[in-house]
Amino acid sequence: MSDIRFDPVTGNWVAIARNRLERPTEFIPLEQVRQQLICPFCRGNEEETPETLAAYHVDGEPLSEDDEPSSWTVRVVPNKYPSFSAANNVGFDNGPYDANSGLGSQEIIIPSNRHVASLSELTEEEMHVTFTACQHRLAIMRADESIRHGMLFMNCRSAAGASLGHVHLQLIGSPLISQHLQGRLSRNLESVQKHGQSLIRRVMNWEQEKKIRMIKQTDNFCVFCPFASRFAFQVWIVPADPQGSFIECPAAKRNELAHLCRSIVEHLENLLDHPAYNLLLHMAPFEASDYDHWYFELFPRLTCAAGFEWGTDIWVNPVSPEAAARRMQ
Repeated sequence: MSDIRFDPVTGNWVAIARNRLERPTEFIPLEQVRQQLICPFCRGNEEETPETLAAYHVDGEPLSEDDEPSSWTVRVVPNKYPSFSAANNVGFDNGPYDANSGLGSQEIIIPSNRHVASLSELTEEEMHVTFTACQHRLAIMRADESIRHGMLFMNCRSAAGASLGHVHLQLIGSPLISQHLQGRLSRNLESVQKHGQSLIRRVMNWEQEKKIRMIKQTDNFCVFCPFASRFAFQVWIVPADPQGSFIECPAAKRNELAHLCRSIVEHLENLLDHPAYNLLLHMAPFEASDYDHWYFELFPRLTCAAGFEWGTDIWVNPVSPEAAARRMQ
């Protein structure tokens, strides 16, 4: 069970996920226990996870009832220790505090039946099927009236928040819209009203013109280091035409996106000696996706936030995005 609580002083929502204390690695340095664990994400260990929600062949087609259960290439399972689940604060007096009693959803997308530690180790076919699965699961979440926003992300390696060495993505369906998302929606809507373009499209057009933070440009995507990068070597992958939502991204374009994500990870790992990293899909709440512009963000975990960042929410980045882009070209 988890409580979803609002802090009226900071304006932040927080999920109090008590069940995550049950994880065998909670509060223990992960490198001390990782070698002792049976990997629940590898082929043959399917019984170590909750029941499969979806599974896909190497061609992207779903497994049928007649298929061997272990013949999957990509598999989707519920998170065994979710941060979002049924809230249990109903009926309590919360005084000045707001809380949300809606249901959430949290899934794990396993991109390979082999024990691989990073996107860079996946085959092209595994990457393509993984992004197909991400689309399918997001579409299912969007159809659930109790879920207002879907957050797709990857924590790779322990310093980025991964609790298992087998690379995997997570998809969280949230019943609420955070202040962070509300702020982004407001800024984007203002840009659409004033300039007739989404805010991300205006940023992308500027980066395409100036080319000082540009890493790569194709007919479908623009890859660059954002002007106000919070982290060293932070990268945005922005579609030239957002097509309303990542969920509607055509197959050829989706496959190109998968290839770009893997190639950027390979570049960062070669440049920075295999750092931990996070991959995020930024998209609007489902109800507002018609005028938003989705994009992927990837950044290595090279430094730790300290007192100033936590106290002010102003981030200190030791590497300029211009220098990072030059090194990644």
